[in-house]
Amino acid sequence: MNSLIHLLLAAGAVAAPRPSTARPALSLGNLTRMPMEIQSRDLSGPQMGGVNFPDPTLIFGDGSWKAMSTSSDGKGVPIATSDDAFTWNLTPNDALPDKGSWVDPNDQSDVGVYIMYYTARKNGGNHCIGVATSNTAMGPYKPHDQPLVCDDGNGGVIDPSGYDDGKDRWLVWKVDGNSKGGATTCQSGRPSGDYIPTPIKIQRMARDGLTLLDAPKVILDNEGRSNDGVVEAANLYKVPNGDFVVFYSAHCFSSDDYDIEYAWSSTIDGKYEDRGILFRSADHIGIYGPGHCDIDPNGVNMVFHGRENPNDGQAARVLYSATLHIDGRNIQH
Repeated sequence: MNSLIHLLLAAGAVAAPRPSTARPALSLGNLTRMPMEIQSRDLSGPQMGGVNFPDPTLIFGDGSWKAMSTSSDGKGVPIATSDDAFTWNLTPNDALPDKGSWVDPNDQSDVGVYIMYYTARKNGGNHCIGVATSNTAMGPYKPHDQPLVCDDGNGGVIDPSGYDDGKDRWLVWKVDGNSKGGATTCQSGRPSGDYIPTPIKIQRMARDGLTLLDAPKVILDNEGRSNDGVVEAANLYKVPNGDFVVFYSAHCFSSDDYDIEYAWSSTIDGKYEDRGILFRSADHIGIYGPGHCDIDPNGVNMVFHGRENPNDGQAARVLYSATLHIDGRNIQH
């Protein structure tokens, strides 16, 4: 549920506000399991022997693909590498061995510095978004002294995601209302009261990828009972017709209902509507609770995590890769 890191490498043109038109169709291809070898290039996984690699993020830098995940195996940010974004090798590296002095024990700027957005708990408090920089994609990344975004009054913030539209950089995150309980208790406790808002917010940044500008805007929120009061892990992409699509996950991350969904807007910081489901356990290909995806700036390669067996919410969330196809009028898998 808590995304630790996100790195961004993206470019594109600025979209002027305009009425929405027929939406392109999105589908995942190359959906294949590969315990030892890739049988098809549409989807490959589970990767790296099924090692736990939750909440993956994807970047191409220094000549190869890198995937990084939430803390696991004793590392702050584990790193895997690939030449083709489909066959992955886990490295011994830790991209973020030190999260910064303000916490308890995706991205490349115009000047060639890699920027990592991550979440960690502020001393004795909720999650905040931090930023760290490195001269290489592999790191190690050096954290800045102060968090970039906090929201203690509404439950903290998680799942940071960066995007570059060619003119401005943007930061997207989730306000973690789920940490306050309510009708949704994804990890423990008993439901009480109403569903609490978990808005996905966006805020414009300077070209340095480090400085927030203007005020944040809400672009999406949960729909209550229909998605268990959870939306999270949002990532943006601009499709060829100029519309923006946000990919996100809904439902509890430990549930087989956890999935990859999407919604549309004609402007990057507008309300995202026309929701649909891209990929879920019910697609019956042996991946359970798929979610927390990231896509490359060209809208081709996607990584996400999933479990290998049903009804096993505590099992490892392993890495999968897929090809994203964008065409037509409807979004389908």
